[in-house]
Amino acid sequence: MGKRRTSKPAAAPRTLHGAVVADELDLHGYALEAAERRLEAFFETHAVRTPGGVVRVITGKGTGSGGRPVLLEAVREALNGWLAHHVSEWAVDMGGGAYLVRLRRR
Repeated sequence: MGKRRTSKPAAAPRTLHGAVVADELDLHGYALEAAERRLEAFFETHAVRTPGGVVRVITGKGTGSGGRPVLLEAVREALNGWLAHHVSEWAVDMGGGAYLVRLRRR
């Protein structure tokens, strides 16, 4: 009988792009005020449910907007501003139409 192999615990991802996403919120098609309410409720829920976890917030790239991308910029401002107390770190997801956010541990 040979040596028994023991599995090593998986190393934590170095970037948010390699992290397992616990949940995602798709804000496509929402007006700014409704999107902000949904975003706040989502973060309040997941701050308790998955502290330290990674979530994805899908905004779209804003190509359907008449002018500048509204949701993309509004979510960025929220992550740096009024929702920053829930955010440990964030990054733009590959493709540019979403954010990956690591929630702050309690």
